[in-house]
Amino acid sequence: MRKHKLVVVGVLIVCLFMAGGVNAKVVTLITDIYIDQATISKGYTVVSGDQNFRLGIYPEVLAEETRVIVKQYDKSLFEYPENWSPISDIYEFDIYNKDAFQDDLPLKIRIKTLEETTHLKKIFFWNGVINEWVELPSEVGDVETMKSILHLPYAKMVVLKHSEILQIGDASWYGYKGCMCAASPDYEKGTQLKVKDLDTGKEIVVTVNDYGPDRSIFPLRVIDLDKVAFQELGHLSWGILKNILVSSIN
Repeated sequence: MRKHKLVVVGVLIVCLFMAGGVNAKVVTLITDIYIDQATISKGYTVVSGDQNFRLGIYPEVLAEETRVIVKQYDKSLFEYPENWSPISDIYEFDIYNKDAFQDDLPLKIRIKTLEETTHLKKIFFWNGVINEWVELPSEVGDVETMKSILHLPYAKMVVLKHSEILQIGDASWYGYKGCMCAASPDYEKGTQLKVKDLDTGKEIVVTVNDYGPDRSIFPLRVIDLDKVAFQELGHLSWGILKNILVSSIN
């Protein structure tokens, strides 16, 4: 690129108006990069200085040259939705030249978490209009990474985990209606779930039609699969499948 400026260390103190009053927030400017015309045609991945945030800009997403800035916020000074808590730093990216961004094309977001968890985790973005964190459609990239796509030139984002909903654990089986269905203590009947064996990579889609297993008795069980669904991932004789990822798709 013709110009390339990367700031890894340097702290900027700013005042942000948040819900509930005015708070002084510590913001670390961790990336400030200029994307020129040659780079626009090739695409580029903006990486934060700590390597935990990546903004994938596909070829031709930008129509003009622009700066792209990434900042990191102190997560301990923000409030979060009930039962949700941060497991990543808060990152804000800004495509400085808003006219350069073509919002019909997506940006690719990847955020690395600071801890491993078996509980449900999602990317949230700060909605300044309603002054709330709002869930962004996202999915697990791997054990440590969450990913999503976005059609905005600016966003403040964080990965939050839910204290009560399990996402990774054991899957048992039951005989009920002989269908691609499941029992879940976390999702309502009719919810479609993607169930993935993280060890083999096999995955299926099931529909919740019952409640269970009981977490007070089986704290590590994430889902109970109908035997038809279970056999898509393993043998009934195994009894239990380990390291199963469950996520909602509707």
